[in-house]
Amino acid sequence: MADIHLRIVTPDRTIVDRRVSSVSFVGTDGCYGVLPRHAPLMTGIAQSGTATIVETDGSSSELFISDGFAQVQQNVLTLVCEAGELASEIDLERARQKEQEAREKMAGLDKLSAEFLKAEASLRKALARERLAGKRSGTGSLS
Repeated sequence: MADIHLRIVTPDRTIVDRRVSSVSFVGTDGCYGVLPRHAPLMTGIAQSGTATIVETDGSSSELFISDGFAQVQQNVLTLVCEAGELASEIDLERARQKEQEAREKMAGLDKLSAEFLKAEASLRKALARERLAGKRSGTGSLS
């Protein structure tokens, strides 16, 4: 059975370092699905999103990733991310609190200001974490 080596690293730790069947994630220029023997690739990772991993046994898992880059070279996919969490590690209540804080901050800012854009990025990250944690907990996902 063919597989690809996946490494997902953040400044704090290595989240994943193992062989898998496939990986999908959102890059800055679209969605990627990486299978074994994928052509060499370098792309940015979207500001916030989900990586889906299909394990060699056919099971799948998801994790939150944001802000970084992806490289495929010699059957190794490396995702270097500013932030990354397994679905089981996401604190749903904390994500909801971060969403509320970002919305409150955005309400009082000029939409063209750097502060607004920073708050908007924080909101996207909080919503992505909530969506993933909601799937895991069975409370449903946000639309």
